[in-house]
Amino acid sequence: MIVSRIGRYLAVQTLTGIIGAFAVIASVILLIDFVETSRDVGTRTQITSLDVVGMTLLKAPLLLQDTLPFVVLFGVLWAFFSLNRRSELIVLRASGYSIWRMIAPPLVLAGLIGLFAMMALNPLGAATNAAFERVRDTALNGQASDDVVGSDPIWLRERTTQGYIIIGAERLGPDGVTLERPVFNIYRTQDGAPVLERRIDAQSARLSPSFWIIENSIERRVDTAPLEISTLTLPTAIGRQALFERARTPGGVSFWRLPSVIASATEAGLSVRAYQLQWHSLLALPLVLMASALIAIAATLRLVRLGGAAAFALTGGAAGFILYFSQELLISLGQAGTLSAFSAAWSTPILFSLAALYYIATTEDG
Repeated sequence: MIVSRIGRYLAVQTLTGIIGAFAVIASVILLIDFVETSRDVGTRTQITSLDVVGMTLLKAPLLLQDTLPFVVLFGVLWAFFSLNRRSELIVLRASGYSIWRMIAPPLVLAGLIGLFAMMALNPLGAATNAAFERVRDTALNGQASDDVVGSDPIWLRERTTQGYIIIGAERLGPDGVTLERPVFNIYRTQDGAPVLERRIDAQSARLSPSFWIIENSIERRVDTAPLEISTLTLPTAIGRQALFERARTPGGVSFWRLPSVIASATEAGLSVRAYQLQWHSLLALPLVLMASALIAIAATLRLVRLGGAAAFALTGGAAGFILYFSQELLISLGQAGTLSAFSAAWSTPILFSLAALYYIATTEDG
């Protein structure tokens, strides 16, 4: 009973620190984003401050997801530093309560927060971010875009039995299945080298099950005159879902939809590196938060009466920033293809967790 009471007490203290850190960090992040949204949208159209607040809140879930490592870091840091300053850690250790039992409540809380962010906050953020894009388009262009409307160019690469097809288009249409002004470059592999077989420039191309319906196209082949074709069909393995997500960044895809998007894109022969990286990054989020908690605990073990406790706490905060930027660096390497998605997402939290556990073990057990 005593053990459970102490565990609950440590959990409450940790949760209080995390809530306090969340309130401060969220306020700062939302204020900065409010100013940025006002500058981005408010200077180009007439909208009220209330509209800007609504747009900021729509972006909030994904923004807050990115700040969770700092929330856990500073929340646990504040909670355990307060326990140390009030000599409660000394009392717990003197009563035979080991550090390994002390770190259990923060680690469990960090893991639960990571699971919540992965399974609930991320899907909510993907939905609200799509709503933000529609509201922003309405404010800037006077009309709302559908879920998949994109103003950015679309690039697709699909494998075929004889080679591959590279598809480029100005944008994805409002219906989510039509490419505007697409160009189909069809290559065949000859002696291991790609050879351009034909090029199709069209006004539009609509994706139907198993094939493209290409309208008002001009087909060009080597050593032949261009041929105008009113309607042309071209077999494809690209599914609507893969095309849908191709118009959005991987960060805007819900955690629950990522496996099906990866499967659909893989079947069509499209690159899935960005989606695999996003998938592993979300799976590793609980471990990232637990690594942040371990760093905070390791930085607050030095007793206040020995001096230098504040400096150790500041060092722990700096180590948390190093954790975050190391994770971002490896993610960038993963996006460039230098590292696999698994290595890029999991290496940093694993290494920092092991380092923090090693420090705690040497401090506690010598």
